[in-house]
Amino acid sequence: MSSEGQGDPIENLTPDEANRIIHSHRKVRYGELKPFRASINLCSEPAFLYHHPTSYRIWLNHTFQPCENCVKRDHANLCSYNPKQNAAKNSSANSITGVKRGRSPGSESSARKEEDRWPRTNDEEDPNESRYLGQNSIAAFLSEETRAGEPAVDGEQDVIRKDIMPILGLQISSAPYPFMSKDHMDRIRLDIAAALPTDREVLKSFQIYKQIVQPFWGLLIDIEDFETKLCIYLEDRVASAKHPATGGKGVSSAWLGMLFAVLAVSTNYTELPYHKRVATSQAFVQISYHCLRLSNFLIRPSLESLQALLILGFVLANDMKAEASWALIGLTCRLAQALGLHRGPNEYARAPTPAETDLPRRKLWWTIVWQDSLLSLSFDRSPIAIMTRCELPLGPTALTEGFTYTEAMYHLCQKILQSVNNDTNSQPDFDQIIADSIEVESIRSRVRPELRIKEACKTVQDRLQHCAIILHTSFVVSVLCRPALRRGESPGMNLSQKAILAEKCKENLAETVRMYLKMHSLSVIPTRSWAFTYHGLSSAVLLGILGETKTDPEVRTLQGNLISALSATAAKEQTSPGPKSNRDIELSGPLSRALSALKNIYDHGWVVERPKAGMITPGTGPGQIDGSTSLPMGAEQDPTVFEQQNAAMAMASMQNGIMPP
Repeated sequence: MSSEGQGDPIENLTPDEANRIIHSHRKVRYGELKPFRASINLCSEPAFLYHHPTSYRIWLNHTFQPCENCVKRDHANLCSYNPKQNAAKNSSANSITGVKRGRSPGSESSARKEEDRWPRTNDEEDPNESRYLGQNSIAAFLSEETRAGEPAVDGEQDVIRKDIMPILGLQISSAPYPFMSKDHMDRIRLDIAAALPTDREVLKSFQIYKQIVQPFWGLLIDIEDFETKLCIYLEDRVASAKHPATGGKGVSSAWLGMLFAVLAVSTNYTELPYHKRVATSQAFVQISYHCLRLSNFLIRPSLESLQALLILGFVLANDMKAEASWALIGLTCRLAQALGLHRGPNEYARAPTPAETDLPRRKLWWTIVWQDSLLSLSFDRSPIAIMTRCELPLGPTALTEGFTYTEAMYHLCQKILQSVNNDTNSQPDFDQIIADSIEVESIRSRVRPELRIKEACKTVQDRLQHCAIILHTSFVVSVLCRPALRRGESPGMNLSQKAILAEKCKENLAETVRMYLKMHSLSVIPTRSWAFTYHGLSSAVLLGILGETKTDPEVRTLQGNLISALSATAAKEQTSPGPKSNRDIELSGPLSRALSALKNIYDHGWVVERPKAGMITPGTGPGQIDGSTSLPMGAEQDPTVFEQQNAAMAMASMQNGIMPP
């Protein structure tokens, strides 16, 4: 490659010599090779690399040579071709798959060995990837000025994207995952390669997810597309195992995270013993999170990584780690906002989005809101997405034939966001609570006939979804009416109105328990799903705190049936590592304490067993019973004191894992 200026390294060029070369060729602007006519091509890769994929990959990481166009035009020293920026595009064009970023130097054989290792991933950066920035952000103003002014000079957009955005911390960063070293990340790849089960086990687990989890939670926004990619992926894995040299299409690390998350959640609903289910599911959770770290989900979130995080949060909740689930769902919501999923259809600075792209994004956003709002409602905390402008993702027949189960849940969670705002000092008045309750209850009449009418249910899934809709709406109505349970005066309602709301709250609490028991008689879904178990058990406990156990025979019967149902399937705390039966579950944390409280309410009338009147227990002083209530010597404990406790405050204590005394 002889050329006029090749003998002079670019570092030794004087300004005059550089200007002479630039003016002589008239093809370079601002030190970068730029086309000035349509007939002139951009910098491209050296020609010999097109026919040698392995050499191409090694060259990307170890060497730099001027491109073919610059050599032909005799300005090789001024070539600005950046192989790293064009690696994704050219590797795709030449059917080079499975290339991982940041491969350490090695021989051609070691590179081939690394590529043949499963699972093969393809995590090249998307140059068109963007982030949502509000209309008042500095970056939005810069982009607007560029569009509104004269046609941008070549490189002006690059200056904004490459120079200004990094200063503001708003660029699409190519930085590695910030909380782990490269050596550790390399070891993680080996763990992932060894963790994927056989094809038959993967497909069996996916069928469990498809039949049990997806109909009730909708965690995958396009399950048909996921199933198609799964089949292709497994077929490619088999073909690559037989013929390693053929390579494969590869998948992203985020998609692998989705796959392992699906395996984790489906394991919770298998017939394996409890302890084996938990261990297997936990292993899949860890591998899924490893995949997300490889995809650098914090810096480069994607729809796939968001779905994986959503499923992982659901698994944590079902494993009785609701606090961790609530925190992870909050992170998922933040990353979704970074991609602009929360925006409205006509929001400023939003480019028109095709319907086939917009609908999955809206589904994903509202599924995240679904999980966030129900968890936040259970803990009496504000959802992170308290304000959202994204339209509900309704099907074409939703307004004519009725809502599907998932569409009904979208509407319910939208109502939760509108009516439950825990950061305001204002208290809802009687009229507002009644109006909100009516609107929530109206969702039951707006679903499809097979979900609305029990007699119209055709399948077991129809019956379960029919009960689930009533369970969720009843629980939300009971939460809306809870302000009436507080002692003393309540702003916005008189005593008679408080009595009406209190009675309505009790009715919906009982209905929640009733629907939980009906679902339990049909499937293991309610006992292995945290939301169902929490709603049913907490409602039964609150009924006991309100004194309904002694005054309402039906409530007492419901509580007894619930205790029997959960006790028959809950494994006791024991030193033996083995479970008692194949159907064992284990209630830990607040739910296990809630079950104990419910048993005490059922047996003794209160959350803890009370000693007989006048009995002085160890650790108590004169005039105290159990060290908690000070009374005159010989005085009996007034039973009405327990029934007059602030039920709402007691419920909040239980939600945070502290049983009321």
